[in-house]
Amino acid sequence: MITEHAPLDVGDLTTTFVSRRRRTPVVRGVSFTLARGQTMMLLGESGSGKSVTARSILRLYGSSADIGGTVRMNGVELLSLPESEMRSLRGGQVALVPQDPTGALDPLRRIGSQLTEVLAVHGVERVTSAARRRAEELLAMVGIPDPKRVAASYPHELSGGMRQRAVIAIAVSCDPQVLIADEPTTALDVTVQAQILELIAELQARMGTAVLMVTHDVGVAADFGGRIGVMYAGRLVEEGPAKEVLSDPKHPYTEGLLDSLPRPDVERGALRSIVGSPPGVGEFPAGCAFAPRCPRALPSCHREDPPLVPVAPDRSAACPVVNSGEAVT
Repeated sequence: MITEHAPLDVGDLTTTFVSRRRRTPVVRGVSFTLARGQTMMLLGESGSGKSVTARSILRLYGSSADIGGTVRMNGVELLSLPESEMRSLRGGQVALVPQDPTGALDPLRRIGSQLTEVLAVHGVERVTSAARRRAEELLAMVGIPDPKRVAASYPHELSGGMRQRAVIAIAVSCDPQVLIADEPTTALDVTVQAQILELIAELQARMGTAVLMVTHDVGVAADFGGRIGVMYAGRLVEEGPAKEVLSDPKHPYTEGLLDSLPRPDVERGALRSIVGSPPGVGEFPAGCAFAPRCPRALPSCHREDPPLVPVAPDRSAACPVVNSGEAVT
């Protein structure tokens, strides 16, 4: 049994998609620890492996992917659990807030019915009348002003923000230890994005839930705080407290992400972009995957893939060039 104070420990996680014709590596040796009440942001461009990392923890890819390494909660190895036990764990101990609430909700069932089903499956509340009351309480808890009406509504009758709140209500209905939020604000306008992030932070503070959030938005990472793991080409290239990583990056890729952000002190047209494009899925070059785009790369960078190592107190990065002062411009 997993205890309520169990952290999530991910060690050397690898994910390779398999088909009859080829094997495609996507996640390459990702490691981090997430304690109860803590936040971890996975930040990076599309295709960097953030969402695959998050979903691999839940083993959502079935036989289409080989997943290696370790994923432990309170010492229980999730990657070796029978699928029946994983089904019980998903939505109970570990819950997912997906990027697209419309695709996550059953369009033919009312919101309340979908909530009460989750409560019944995980043994939280099996009595129908009590489950309905609890469903309305959960909808109210996530800031829905008329929970009875929303519980009786179909997904298409709600706005995008309301659908996302309903999905969050489902995710937290069983008081999970870990909440995985996969780009939860991407499809929403800026005002609603801020409301959803504030809601997740409030629920985290109230319930003590650990949050693993996937995002490509540096602004979201800065607003939500906690710790940041910057991902590139399936690997973590930098990790540390959000404020420190975003104010004093230790990897050229993180620097590039920050330099591309618009700021009041930067004139129009003066923003710098990262030259080139990320490698294609599974098409990682020899050495450091970022070397072909890096203005500081040395010849050795194209041969040797640097590990993630400590570079400052509570900080790690995978770039010996920047952190040894040997940068070439």
